[in-house]
Amino acid sequence: MSDRLSVARARLGRVIFDTFRSTYDPRLAAWLLLRSQLLPELAGGQLEAQGAETGTGIVTLGVFGVWRLLATNNRELARCATVFASPSAAVEAARHDQARVGQLQLTAVRGPGSTKHAWVLRSGGVPVMTTARWYESAGEAAAAGRTAAKVFASAHVVDGVSIGTASGRRSRVLDRTT
Repeated sequence: MSDRLSVARARLGRVIFDTFRSTYDPRLAAWLLLRSQLLPELAGGQLEAQGAETGTGIVTLGVFGVWRLLATNNRELARCATVFASPSAAVEAARHDQARVGQLQLTAVRGPGSTKHAWVLRSGGVPVMTTARWYESAGEAAAAGRTAAKVFASAHVVDGVSIGTASGRRSRVLDRTT
């Protein structure tokens, strides 16, 4: 007989980790496009690297790490606002942000069109987590942000990262240090 599945675990969201191997990765370009519309202050030609080597501050090549919050049906609810210098930095940041989710402030953001609204969660004015999609109204966006924060507070942080390859395929590995 097989073991029973944990009902509590089955209802939790998940925090997963992805990597991009270059600034030319099309998935990273799409990620940065949405972020630039939500957070114009972070838009730029190069990636600002949180956790980069001292004195550099900018990363153009390497393995970048990000985290995403998924609902139980694998729908993306949120994503981190920062592209980290490594997958391990993304894992550390996700755990840190999850521990202080109750202290984050929610702000609604108007997008490039009149029917495009989104949300951002900030800590002391610094963006931590953003929406993964546009909403038709500011109220709907704010409600989605509150829901994402609630799911994030109890989400299971997955061990391992999804490694991007030159072909665009993704594979899961348990080593979070690459």
